[in-house]
Amino acid sequence: MATKSISKNVIFKAMLNLFNIILPILVIPLVTRAVGPEQYGYMGYGDSLTAYFLIFASFGIYQYGLREVSKVRDDKSKLRQVFTSLFLFTSVTNIVVSAVYMIFVAVFYKGQPYMYTCIVMGFNLVSNMFYVEWVNEALENYDFIAIKTMIVRIIYSALILLFVRNGSDFTFYLYLVVGFNFINNVLSFIYIKRRINFDFSNLHFARHIRPMFYVVILSNTNVLYTQLDKIMIKSNIGTTDVGYYYTAQRIMTIVNTLMLTVIQVTMPRLSNYLGNDSKDEYLVLLKRVIKIYFLVLFPASMGLLCLSKEAIYLFGGAQFLPAVPVMIVFAIYMLSIGVEGVIANQIIYLYGKEKDDAILVLIGGILNLIFNTTLVVTGTFTMVTAIATTLIANLIVIVLEYRMVKKVIKLDIHLFAYENMKYFYYSLVFIPITLGIKSFIHNLFIACVLEIIACGLVYLGILLITKDSVFFELADKILTKLKLKK
Repeated sequence: MATKSISKNVIFKAMLNLFNIILPILVIPLVTRAVGPEQYGYMGYGDSLTAYFLIFASFGIYQYGLREVSKVRDDKSKLRQVFTSLFLFTSVTNIVVSAVYMIFVAVFYKGQPYMYTCIVMGFNLVSNMFYVEWVNEALENYDFIAIKTMIVRIIYSALILLFVRNGSDFTFYLYLVVGFNFINNVLSFIYIKRRINFDFSNLHFARHIRPMFYVVILSNTNVLYTQLDKIMIKSNIGTTDVGYYYTAQRIMTIVNTLMLTVIQVTMPRLSNYLGNDSKDEYLVLLKRVIKIYFLVLFPASMGLLCLSKEAIYLFGGAQFLPAVPVMIVFAIYMLSIGVEGVIANQIIYLYGKEKDDAILVLIGGILNLIFNTTLVVTGTFTMVTAIATTLIANLIVIVLEYRMVKKVIKLDIHLFAYENMKYFYYSLVFIPITLGIKSFIHNLFIACVLEIIACGLVYLGILLITKDSVFFELADKILTKLKLKK
């Protein structure tokens, strides 16, 4: 396979991730205002429920498939065999789990107002059988992924803007969500099948089951975090608060998706380096990626924290303002999952230590469950304290995982060195800037625009004054790509 340009991959992935930010900003406010907090809470609960079953339906295919295909992508014969084995295996798991899900909903949620929502969203499990984006990413087909996804979602969003007007359109909205998810998956499947034929001559299932099962365990323990929060909020408080929590989580996810661009596009290359015993090249690229990621992660997290009220109002309107305190904690949580993602995905998993990591994440999940249960018993469980304990549990996991990197993997990486963490210190200046602007400007939208401009200019100024090498390297590459610099 010809080596593709990482910077080109980053551009296509950034285009898609930026598109995934702008589009929801236009669409989500319409949906939340039209359907209201209660029905949006049904959506959040249905999303949480299908997320549990999706763990077993996918059986770790995204993480495992991306790693394994990246290793053999230069050998066409092995590539066909690995793809065929993994696709057939997960086809079976998707079909079985989809059937179990439908039976579960029909038996345990019969007569509940959110039963139909859960049934419709369950068809995402069926369409997951055609999910092969892990192959596209392993082969670094980010141009196709970006163009295809943007076209599909533009059509999807246009239909929402045209036809979702009030609460009575909620069912139609559900159909759009599920239907276009299916279309997106099928288009990727057709694209891959035209490039990789099935090869049934040397199928292997047994050797994949054990490592994939560890990924399932890892994914299953992850639901003991925000997914657990939503389930417990629904049981102890109500679906309306689930809607508030879900709105804040979606905003965080949208912003975090853009931040993950560099991490996502370098995963296949890092895996390929390790698979070919090029550990020196792996370490050089890893250190470079961490610096670039932290350069954007820390200001994004602090910016979202400072603009929590504006973000909630923009996405949900005045009726969702009770979600502002949750949004503040989610902004800090975004920072923690960013750091944890680097340690877990780009180091521990690529080194094949998913079994050990599953144990560490399970420890954090159990702690979160204990924390939440304690809050319920003491009468202090709220949507804010729920995400706060999840943040604490995740910080504990980061400490344990980083210890594994240093003691077990013995990788010479100084993740929390000043050269990486300085971007966090720079970003702290956003707090007094935004507080100052808010005290003088009371119009929400004008203040928001001024805060973004002021914080952006100050952060840029700090990078220029300190002559930050990472920033100048990125600026040079961008200008070169745009042909503004020779």
